[in-house]
Amino acid sequence: MMLLDRINTREWLPQAEEDLMLEIRHLRSEVKWIEHLPRCWMCQIEVELDVERYLGKHIAWFVDLESGEYLEEQDPSCPKEKNYKIDNYWWQVKRYRETGTTEWKESETMKFILDRAKWAYKIDGKQIHVARQKLKLVRTWDFSERCERKFAKLDNESVSPFFF
Repeated sequence: MMLLDRINTREWLPQAEEDLMLEIRHLRSEVKWIEHLPRCWMCQIEVELDVERYLGKHIAWFVDLESGEYLEEQDPSCPKEKNYKIDNYWWQVKRYRETGTTEWKESETMKFILDRAKWAYKIDGKQIHVARQKLKLVRTWDFSERCERKFAKLDNESVSPFFF
């Protein structure tokens, strides 16, 4: 049985390494995008429009308003949607037809987006750290139970409730 476990592990190791490298790349690109967002007004307009028109479903997991309650329940430090006056695209269309302008000074959509991005930045940083530890462990795997326990522990740490 021990030999069979080693053969299975030997097959699993390259796939686990590849999966972890892809996860790290994905998280790093998300972190770079979060860093870019406050500096780019075009990206801000795109994200704001997505949040106001499609409830944030198409841009990033942390601004998706449909899963917002779930995020807020899982992490008390998550900026809560109810604390912001998020505008609605369809209200803007109606306002434009009635008044000829879409200006509405009470909207806090962009503030909500940037606050959620700061919050998600910390979570992604933790996820990257755990994924790097797992990758280092996989690359130095010695087929012992100690490695398996350590990997399982790291696996439990990396299970973020925010990645569906």
